[in-house]
Amino acid sequence: MKTREERIEIVNKIINAISLIGRNFFRGESGTAYIFQKGNKLYMKNSYTGIDMCIITKYGYPPKGWTNGGTLWGLVKDFKEFIQKGGDTNHNNGYGGLYCTHWGYSEEEMYSIQNLAFELGYLKQEPKKQ
Repeated sequence: MKTREERIEIVNKIINAISLIGRNFFRGESGTAYIFQKGNKLYMKNSYTGIDMCIITKYGYPPKGWTNGGTLWGLVKDFKEFIQKGGDTNHNNGYGGLYCTHWGYSEEEMYSIQNLAFELGYLKQEPKKQ
C-alpha cells in the first residue's frame, strides 16, 4: 500500500488533470486547487480565493469557503477517504465519483481523467472508452 504522502500526490495529479481540460474545475483566479497535510489534518487550497480549507469537516459538510458545488465536494470526500485509508473509495460519497456523468465534460475528456486515475492506482477498474 502506498504511503499517505504518495496518495496525496496521486490525488493532486488527478485534480490537476481535471483542472486542465473541459470546464477547468479546480482552476480559478488563485491557480489550481491541491490537497496538502498540516499536522494530522488534510487541507485543500481553494482555487478561487486562495484560502486553505480543512476538508475534514463535522458531519461531512463542505468547509467554510467551499466554492465548487456538491458534485465536486463528493469527489473531494472520496479523495480524502483514499488519502486516509487507501483502497477503492471512488463514488463512496455520492455523485458517481470519477464516473459521474454530470460534469459537462465530453466522454473523451472523462475517459482521459479516468484512465490517468487508473494508471495512478486511484481507480481499481480500467475505464471503458465509449
